Amino acid sequence: MTTLRLRPLSAPAAALGGLFALALAGGAQDALDGEAIVRRADRDHRSKDERGVVEMVLVAEGSPPQRREMEVLSKTGQGEDDMNMMRFLSPPNVRGTAVLTVEATGRADDQWVYLPALKKSKRIATGQRKERFSGTDFTYEDLRTEDFSRTSYKLDGEAQVQTEKDGPQIACHVVEATPKDADASGYSKRRLFVDKARFLILKVEYFDKQGRHQKTWTGRDFAQVDGLWRPGQSMMEDHLRNTKTVMRFTERKINPGLPDATFTEAALERGL
Repeated sequence: MTTLRLRPLSAPAAALGGLFALALAGGAQDALDGEAIVRRADRDHRSKDERGVVEMVLVAEGSPPQRREMEVLSKTGQGEDDMNMMRFLSPPNVRGTAVLTVEATGRADDQWVYLPALKKSKRIATGQRKERFSGTDFTYEDLRTEDFSRTSYKLDGEAQVQTEKDGPQIACHVVEATPKDADASGYSKRRLFVDKARFLILKVEYFDKQGRHQKTWTGRDFAQVDGLWRPGQSMMEDHLRNTKTVMRFTERKINPGLPDATFTEAALERGL
């Protein structure tokens, strides 16, 4: 739902991903409702397909940082349903571990995880999508883009967001997103902070079932790649566990022409 995707929605994506990718005149902006704002953020920054390589650092209090490298592939599918695959390239203990997400409007997505030690893929059950992907701060649920058919959106005011340490405050719409089926999500709600000028999702706050602010995804170093805005870095921070996953893109290609066969269970099991 963020962010980890190559465009700045991965979530959550994001994550990974999606890890793990996202100006109207003032009067026109005032007329937009919450869903329209998020749909425009999705539409304005959508590519046909993408490939990227991400450097990832897992940080936990009292433990040395864990460094990983991951390839992220994504493709726009039918309607609002996209496909993505995320595969670890290093270190050796996770190399080849991968997850494939094929989104499905109106029902649970199809997801599989590939574990090299087993040399086969395993379908991720709906109840497992609230679990973390390979020790990161992203759950399997976070690895899809926005699910408009199963989410309600409400404009919840405005806020200033600072994405860079010494950068300016950016005026944002704040959109509250809640699952239509509470049992289908590990979150009670999310709050999306959307740049009013560029319609970029700069930050997403996640709230657990008890209403606690559990996690925050933040995008940084935004730049245009082949005319589309993308974050050069991002971070998912878990405030309850005191952990965070930091990602930096070292390679990124917009519209490389990935075939549909890239996003199949057979391709997942072929490994590296």
